[in-house]
Amino acid sequence: MHLRTRLGTVIGAGTLLTTALVSTPAHAAPTDVHPMGGCWAGAVCGTIFNNTTHNVKVCLNWNSAGTDQAYQPKAHCASVAYAKPHSVYGAPQHKDIDAFYIPSGTAYYGAYSGIPKKWTHTRSGWWKFSDATDVHIDWTG
Repeated sequence: MHLRTRLGTVIGAGTLLTTALVSTPAHAAPTDVHPMGGCWAGAVCGTIFNNTTHNVKVCLNWNSAGTDQAYQPKAHCASVAYAKPHSVYGAPQHKDIDAFYIPSGTAYYGAYSGIPKKWTHTRSGWWKFSDATDVHIDWTG
């Protein structure tokens, strides 16, 4: 009986919250406004997990069109920072990472959104990714 009472309370609270959220009118946000430096609700940021012993150059403000999860032929980064070795840069600082830089002759190995990946570039260049993407760079070669 005690379990049923708690379960009923949880279900009732969930129903009330769902009703409140559904009945709240939604307002479209402008596409060029990114609260908290590009992070949505302080949690959905493009994030770099740098598990290497090297600094990784990242872009905080990509200022041109470009396909996500792709190499960019030209640098359109208005603000650069560095993800320190063995650190996480992005969501914890409420910063949105838009791309990371791959120096000529370097390969990065890791994963983006859980998908294993090897990043290389014929010349130095950027790899752009979306706001909700976690990029893990595990080692360089």
